[in-house]
Amino acid sequence: MASILKLQVIGGAYNEGALAYLLQTDDFRFLLDCGWDENFSPEIIEEYKRHIKSVDAVLITYPDIYHLGALPYLVGHCGLKCPVYATIPVYKMGQMFMYDLHQSRSNSEDFTLFTLDHVDAAFDLFIQLKYDQSIPLEGNGQGLTITPLPAGHMIGGAIWKISKEGEEEIVYAVDYNHKKERHLNSSNLTKISRPTLLITDALNTKYSQGQRKTKDAQLLTTILETMRRDGNVLICVDTAGRVLELALLLEQLWRNEQSGLFAYSLALLNNFSFQVIEFARSQVEWMSDKIVRQFEENRANPFHLRYVKLCHDLNELEKVRAPKVVLASQPDLECGFARDLFIQWVENDKNSIILTTRTCPGTLARELIDKPNLTTIEVEVRRKVPLEGVELEEYMERQRILNEQNAAKAQAEKKKSRKLSKRSIDEEMDVDVSVDDYEEEEEDEEEEEEDDDDENQDNNKSKLSTTDTIIDTGLADDLKGNSLHTPSSIRLPSQSPFAPKRKAFAMFPYKEEKYVCDDYGEIINLDDYMIIETKPSIANDLSSINFGDSDERHPFSELTDITNNNNNTPGMIMMQQPATTVPNNQSQHPSIQQVQHQPSSIPFKTLRDKRELKINAKVLYVDFEARSDRESIEKLLNQIKPKNLIFIHGTQDCIEQLDKYCTARQIVQGRIFSPHIGEIVDATTERNLYQVCFIFNTVAVIDSCNY
Repeated sequence: MASILKLQVIGGAYNEGALAYLLQTDDFRFLLDCGWDENFSPEIIEEYKRHIKSVDAVLITYPDIYHLGALPYLVGHCGLKCPVYATIPVYKMGQMFMYDLHQSRSNSEDFTLFTLDHVDAAFDLFIQLKYDQSIPLEGNGQGLTITPLPAGHMIGGAIWKISKEGEEEIVYAVDYNHKKERHLNSSNLTKISRPTLLITDALNTKYSQGQRKTKDAQLLTTILETMRRDGNVLICVDTAGRVLELALLLEQLWRNEQSGLFAYSLALLNNFSFQVIEFARSQVEWMSDKIVRQFEENRANPFHLRYVKLCHDLNELEKVRAPKVVLASQPDLECGFARDLFIQWVENDKNSIILTTRTCPGTLARELIDKPNLTTIEVEVRRKVPLEGVELEEYMERQRILNEQNAAKAQAEKKKSRKLSKRSIDEEMDVDVSVDDYEEEEEDEEEEEEDDDDENQDNNKSKLSTTDTIIDTGLADDLKGNSLHTPSSIRLPSQSPFAPKRKAFAMFPYKEEKYVCDDYGEIINLDDYMIIETKPSIANDLSSINFGDSDERHPFSELTDITNNNNNTPGMIMMQQPATTVPNNQSQHPSIQQVQHQPSSIPFKTLRDKRELKINAKVLYVDFEARSDRESIEKLLNQIKPKNLIFIHGTQDCIEQLDKYCTARQIVQGRIFSPHIGEIVDATTERNLYQVCFIFNTVAVIDSCNY
């Protein structure tokens, strides 16, 4: 039976921006990718919000910002709670992408679009799959099966195949690569034949990929020329995707003695470089057949990097001997260490800047690619400075007011819950309450809402004095410390009623002394285990001392502790501890651990200055995107021959050129679509198929019969 197939474009149509598409198959709706651009455009977020409640599942193809960048925002602010399907490397490397993006932005400005907690909450929704692993869906997706296929381009990259009961087949393939690389196999798109609907991009229609040897030689020549004139080379890369191919290439060049590069320094610089390489080492089975074969035969892992030094901040990079080649994130030069190094190195004619990917129009890197003859460029320099004087006082006053409002709100919630619990206990105990008692209870509730805390305390004291005249046994003196023995007739309004409202007789209180002991009866004195707080002056002196090996790094298990401390309060400084000062050693000095995990309470503000830079360094674009070009896309479409075709993600010229080619060659039997943003495409194969919804009353009166 045919299905209703509709596609609505949220982002990534007639442009080079982020990818996001809403695919409807009968009553089930997929969100194909969930990307965001480098400038965090609010327009695409508005499109997300219109459809976010109708999404049943999310399919992620690659771990970069263009394919999952908006996921933390949608989970944290828009209430997205559906399952997210991706391969295992996309799940792991996607966290590195989002952590590094958040950290890069927060290091230079007050970044509040999403937090690290939002990132963690988003990745808690992930369901991790392997290649060719078919997962049947449930609920509205009964009968649907999703399968990820290898796509190349990035580790774990997927082409998604959606099948319905063996009849219809939908293929979503974007940014795939048909060529083998050093660390990845080619895509499996050639194994797909005549799908019902193919959704693919036209980004590289007017682009030629070129030979790998030519690009490698161009990169090697630029590095050698720069090193020999005592200059530094900045290679702008992503966090955990294409950087693996470049790191493996440079490691092989440095190991080759004939290249003459082993005398120079090579570094990988991003906030989580150690975790990225550790994940790469553990994902050999997702890499090329050659790497898998070498690992099985010799146990040789190519990502045990000998020459690549892993750095986490600029201070660590300064310790690396110059001249040096630095792989730094982010590739768009809008934030991160790559932007900082670009500002420092671009005015020195001995240096070289190598761009490896075409980012979205409007970014600094794209401007350098589109205008190779630029001599000057204006950039915005962002930096954080601590608040002082009047600004600090105003900030503290705002924080005080906010804390008071939160405390008042919490107190109101507490009173509300106390009233509800009191009424529920009375109902459960079946207590007979007289009219007078009920009126007194209502009056007490009104007094609690109108009077402040001081008046409540005075009322409590007056009630205690009346009890002293009745019971002269010391009972009233102990009411505050032992609420469990307080009679219900004289219970304070601020105490929770754990007994029914009935008249009770006075009881002499008794406090049982409890001794804290272990399982074997040994009495424990808590004073013996108290940690003496370190004075600030001593802590500063201790923080300059290095305990342990300086080459050890943070394991991934400590990643959450580090990043969570950096995100407690918006507007605060991001305390990124260098990995060289925090060795992976549980027996580290306790005072050092206490200083490192202590969040900063100093408020900061962001200063933005316009600065004009002279481009004296050599700026070069070398393509390491690993996407199929026009010739390859045309051959693949000729081989696949889909019944219906939808072109997305590309400029208008690219889409029109590919549309004309498919029409002239009669590649598609059905129809070819190229929707704009917000447009809905009806790709249903049966034209006389309609979806009808009956209300319950209509269904109840229908008489069914058998023919």
